[in-house]
Amino acid sequence: MLLGSVTSLATAGAPAWDSIVGERFIAILAAPADPRVLAALAEAAGDPRPSLERLVSLIPAPLDDPGGSFALVWWGGGDPGSVTAVARGDAVVDLDSPGGSRRFDARGIRPWHLAEFREVSGIRLTAALAPLAPLGGGAVVAHARASLRASAIEWRRTDEAHDERLAREAETAHARHPAAEVDTVLTAGVASSAGPPSGPSTVVALGDAAHAIPSVRIAGGAPFTPAGQIFVGRRPAAPRIAASEGPVPQLVRVDSPGRVVSSTHLELRVEGERLVASDLRSTNGTTVVGPNGTRRLRAGESIVVVPGMRLDLGDDTIIEILRPPGVDPTLRADSRPNT
Repeated sequence: MLLGSVTSLATAGAPAWDSIVGERFIAILAAPADPRVLAALAEAAGDPRPSLERLVSLIPAPLDDPGGSFALVWWGGGDPGSVTAVARGDAVVDLDSPGGSRRFDARGIRPWHLAEFREVSGIRLTAALAPLAPLGGGAVVAHARASLRASAIEWRRTDEAHDERLAREAETAHARHPAAEVDTVLTAGVASSAGPPSGPSTVVALGDAAHAIPSVRIAGGAPFTPAGQIFVGRRPAAPRIAASEGPVPQLVRVDSPGRVVSSTHLELRVEGERLVASDLRSTNGTTVVGPNGTRRLRAGESIVVVPGMRLDLGDDTIIEILRPPGVDPTLRADSRPNT
């Protein structure tokens, strides 16, 4: 594990999680998890640079499965304090940072909720019923590629220089702003979860990270940069329960003479610095065409899309994923450093 130590906790009566500890990620799935999924994650555990997209794709998350709870934390770059968290259902990720502790949960978002965090010094993956409490204790997980069942998995950063710097920054932040947190959360325009009693987190507005969001072109129309949610179909409609914050969902109507495209066929959603496409249980499905080949999304499946991909909804309705505005056209999408 990247500059850190991992421990597992077993609490009597607490929900059990089948857990995989990888070189660059930790995942927990509601037990008993599908052995095939656990085997696939265990195989990915030895990969020194697994992509977030690959890891999430290994965990089925159908929209009609209320029991498919999972949480995943992923280190994509060289900074151990910068992590991406994904949560679904009753699984949560508790994070320690200079400003205190906070809980990241799914917030009822389906198929899952994703956010990026900075200056993280400790992490716990556990059940929503568990109290938000200081990290510590448990049995040490001896190596960075392990499969086990536990009620919680914790990671602590072990970089002494980093710990000293965090302590100094916490003292300075408290002296200047005693009621504010200083960690940074990148979300789709809303706070990830309720912060600790000391106050809310600092939320980076979507526009500050917009340079990383790909542009899209739908059915040959003009390219644009998404913000929030976009629903595409013959007669698209937003969910009855809409987010209370953030941009109003955008509805994009497309022609489908053969009625191949469903009424509300696909959702495009901005999550942090990524663009997520979700097939909304369409009748005829969605085909993803990319540099590595062609595949068909399962009903309700979500994937992170990047420049160079195309989403084929049928009846010549193609959604093109383009470079973010201002990006050098000679820079390949897969050559950008992981964040």
